[in-house]
Amino acid sequence: MNDLYTLDFELLRSNDITSLEKLKESVTKIGFLKLKNLPISKSIIETTFKEYKTFFSKSINEKNKVNMKFTNSNRGWGESKSEQVNSNYMPDLKEMYDSGPVLNFSHEFKNLPYYAKNIWPNDMPELRKISENFYSNCSEIGLLILKKIAKSLNYSENYFSDKFDLPMALLRCNYYHAKPFLTQKNEFGIAPHTDYGCLTLLFTQSDNGLEIKQPNGKWLKVQAKKDEIIVNFGDMLELWSNKKIKATLHKVNGTKNSRYSIPFFFNPRHDTLIGKDKNNRDIFAGDYLAYKYDTTYRHKMN
Repeated sequence: MNDLYTLDFELLRSNDITSLEKLKESVTKIGFLKLKNLPISKSIIETTFKEYKTFFSKSINEKNKVNMKFTNSNRGWGESKSEQVNSNYMPDLKEMYDSGPVLNFSHEFKNLPYYAKNIWPNDMPELRKISENFYSNCSEIGLLILKKIAKSLNYSENYFSDKFDLPMALLRCNYYHAKPFLTQKNEFGIAPHTDYGCLTLLFTQSDNGLEIKQPNGKWLKVQAKKDEIIVNFGDMLELWSNKKIKATLHKVNGTKNSRYSIPFFFNPRHDTLIGKDKNNRDIFAGDYLAYKYDTTYRHKMN
């Protein structure tokens, strides 16, 4: 494999047969794809990156005012090495900023950390505004992809998507510091891992350092053009589909340049039944996510 399939969002929306076939192959054999012709403007994407870059340029003292380690959730800023996606490697070198859904109504899960209120810097109202709009745009894209995945697998089209009325979704911006010299062998921007949620939309700029592990064991470098995003599928969706869908191992290497990426992790409501464990006990999305958060975010481990 030299590259991923690049699918046209509008062709996918219209149930183009060739697009659905490529989608099926991507989700069942590769675990990644690229998507173009998105219903989100280039200017919105660029402005969102610009706002996050402004935040990351602040002093440590300023960033500490919204540090997620002072909360019981994953909302706000996470410093470098605040997340460890693979216990066999060093904590990840990236900084990050996380925000979740804005649900302006009462619901049964409102007191759980996955539905916690977002935290924003007081002097950056535009960051909050544009991030909330970006979150909504990503949700619409994610729902469409899930419907078409279900269709390509001959499920009912709403098999996945009707469990996203109270999503445990997460919008993040990653900031990778420049690494002009070789890092330790077990140190990465993000160590080798599979995503633990359902669906990830990844917005990138320039060299993102992303590599995915192919079935032959070799690593493939993945780049997206300016009008494309990268989409991949996580452990939760693999479980939910009885392993028809593939969650693929990937990593982010350090490079000589600082860089940013914006992943949107799309996860269903807390009480979604996604599968069974080896003892035939039910696995619910919220419990699965809780375990992953508690073993990944270092402030949750303490």
